[in-house]
Amino acid sequence: MLNKVKKLGFLALAASSIGLILAGCSNSKKEADNKTITITVDKGYKDYINRVKGDFEKKNGVKVEVKTKDALTALNNLDLDGPAGKAADVLMAPYDRVGVLGKQGQLATVKLPTDGRYNDADKKNVTLNQKQYGEPVTIETLVLFYNKDLIDHAPTTFQELEELSKDPKYAYENDKSKNVAFLTQWTNFYNAYGLIKGYGGYIFGDNGTDPKNIGLNNKGAVEGITYMTNWFKNTWPKGMQAKTSNQNFITDQFTKGKTAVIIDGPWQAAAYKKAGVNYGVAKLPTLANGEKYQAFGGGKAWVISQYSKNKGMAQKFIDYLTTDKNMQKFYDMTQEVPANEKTRTAVAKTDNELTSAVIEQYKDASPMPNIPEMTEVWTGAENMVINAASGKDTPKQAADKATKQIQQAIKQKYKE
Repeated sequence: MLNKVKKLGFLALAASSIGLILAGCSNSKKEADNKTITITVDKGYKDYINRVKGDFEKKNGVKVEVKTKDALTALNNLDLDGPAGKAADVLMAPYDRVGVLGKQGQLATVKLPTDGRYNDADKKNVTLNQKQYGEPVTIETLVLFYNKDLIDHAPTTFQELEELSKDPKYAYENDKSKNVAFLTQWTNFYNAYGLIKGYGGYIFGDNGTDPKNIGLNNKGAVEGITYMTNWFKNTWPKGMQAKTSNQNFITDQFTKGKTAVIIDGPWQAAAYKKAGVNYGVAKLPTLANGEKYQAFGGGKAWVISQYSKNKGMAQKFIDYLTTDKNMQKFYDMTQEVPANEKTRTAVAKTDNELTSAVIEQYKDASPMPNIPEMTEVWTGAENMVINAASGKDTPKQAADKATKQIQQAIKQKYKE
């Protein structure tokens, strides 16, 4: 009997030892896995990551693997790629997607550095329900581009644009009763919102967080839509009423020297430069009612996948990417305006007109709501502008219909 007990004790000890060995192997494998973090970026950012990652790898004893994929595709696939172990640890997301993905449980919360690199507006861009889901990287907003070979200064008011659009020099070649001196894609609600906001319209209340408060059909919003409608009906060619093809028309007219002034995003600058346009960049003009054009303020953030097995190292990496030094390198390589306050102040002192214009205009920008319900706004709001512009509806009718469409879409998708 004693021998049997001893034998059982030996077997138990052996099993325990094997278990410890296996557990040790498992932990070693986990630690080995944590020696690599992955980041997925658009191909335009690959060189930047490769340029700066070396110091981080040496200091932390890890390897940073860089993958390239369209940013929105990577984000849209996160709910499937994440559980399958295919998603990167770190990705880049537009501010308006950060809150949405955070609320859906796709993104990990992050801790923003407390060294003053971000102001309150920057923090708000990545915050939802008092939680941060990303670290700000860039800021962007609409600016005014003008052809220096056609006019000698940037118009500062919409009254100037109205006068410029009476000049027969800018008559549209296929319809001389129309004028293309000034063009912008107001059928894209991203572009139209700043004008509507300047007239008193809004989205989701003062803070952009109340999905029940859609301010697109109040008196001010209707006045703004009416002002836009006058441009479509009385000044611009009919093709400007198109939902998407009008962007190609605007670019074509500006690059061919037919149009003197456009309102567009800073991302268009490369195309104008490539086309050889002698352009200048400035803040957006004061609206006809004397108020500021309060365009959406956007940008991008580094985010961490909720499915990451190495969130701690991923947090260290995005902290590293957004330091003053590395954001200066980011600006030098991409010409995108950094969210980092110190770096932004430094680049504002350069003679780059585009950088200066974005920074100045951003001060008047309206943060884009980052609650999930914002997804339901775009289609209804764009239909609102198109229906008013075409004359299908009066501005008031178009605004009322859009508001109802947005409310119904939100109610259907986000049932309480």
